[in-house]
Amino acid sequence: MGVVVAVCLGSRLHRKLGISEMTPVERMLGMLTKVKGRNGSWTACCPSHNDKSPSLSIREGQDGRVLVHCFAGCSVHEVVGAVGMSVNDLFPPDEKRKEYGHAKPSVKASFYSSDLMRIIGFESLVVQIAAIDMANGKKLSDTDRGRLTVATQRIQEAMRYGNVD
Repeated sequence: MGVVVAVCLGSRLHRKLGISEMTPVERMLGMLTKVKGRNGSWTACCPSHNDKSPSLSIREGQDGRVLVHCFAGCSVHEVVGAVGMSVNDLFPPDEKRKEYGHAKPSVKASFYSSDLMRIIGFESLVVQIAAIDMANGKKLSDTDRGRLTVATQRIQEAMRYGNVD
């Protein structure tokens, strides 16, 4: 079982652990690399082209929809398709849209520690799978090494948000 397979287990793991449904922006951000930002605005590497430096801008609109713009010129359809999503996935369910009304959704100053622990826990599974594979003499593919790097970055980012030293 490779590192990439662990990513596919994420939604099943969330259901099994009883983690509530993620918002559209949380789902989108979870699929991206080199994510940085706060207060409803982020940058990340665009998954649609060979992006070494973040060129993708992501914002949460007033009604909860995800606004995506690639400064390298990729279309929204190309960006969401590259992460296995559709444009419809960028919008909250109808019942959630009513909650937003016309007011801007509140932005949390920080994350719940339980959410950060779930992120760290899941990403540590990716690291563990890679470690087991390497201990058994398996050479990691470029894709697996890339996913291992993402896992490390996400763990470090979660620790920064949680002020864990």
